[in-house]
Amino acid sequence: MHKHNGFSELAKLMFKHAGDTEKLKQRLTAQYPTETLLRYLQSGAPLVIRAAASALKLIGGEEAVPALIDALKDNDIGTRLSAESALWHIWARSGDASIDKMLNDGKSLLKDEAYEEAVERFTEVIEAAPEFAEGYNQRAIAYFLMEEWSKSIRDCKRAIALNPNHFGAFAGMGHVYVKLGKIEEAIEAYKQALIINPNLIGIAEAVLRLRGDY
Repeated sequence: MHKHNGFSELAKLMFKHAGDTEKLKQRLTAQYPTETLLRYLQSGAPLVIRAAASALKLIGGEEAVPALIDALKDNDIGTRLSAESALWHIWARSGDASIDKMLNDGKSLLKDEAYEEAVERFTEVIEAAPEFAEGYNQRAIAYFLMEEWSKSIRDCKRAIALNPNHFGAFAGMGHVYVKLGKIEEAIEAYKQALIINPNLIGIAEAVLRLRGDY
């Protein structure tokens, strides 16, 4: 059991293996059950929470999402940013290494501006794992960059249906509505993103601009 020295041991472990992600994942999985990391996440101590969030970023699953969503509203900015990063990484894990590789290949194609190829790869992800929200979210991004607005909206909605906490999909939907000139719909989508994650400063500023308050 990890009690008073649990956090310090976790910090040492993460520092010692910082350069070897795979080994760190193995050690974390072996030594720190999810329930322990969740207990740290709710400890109220910023350094402890950040360490727990960083560990969950590597090995956490869907069971960690509610506590990480709560942490997005913590008073400590480091905690909020660590929780956001952990959520993105958890949402990018399907539970199947081959599907995760396809998703990452698609992301690389997006970075290379090979949008049509990225759509094809994300479609493969969706066909292999139709309940995996991130496949739809990433394809929505690709469609957005291709200015395929209706397809992007469709995939944002699918991602949200599968993952109602996906603030990124809500924000993406807002971006599409702006492009379509649907300002009220854009504001509503942005507001939903901010309700989940109030740290999206760019989205908050967009709402103010659309309202004429900025």
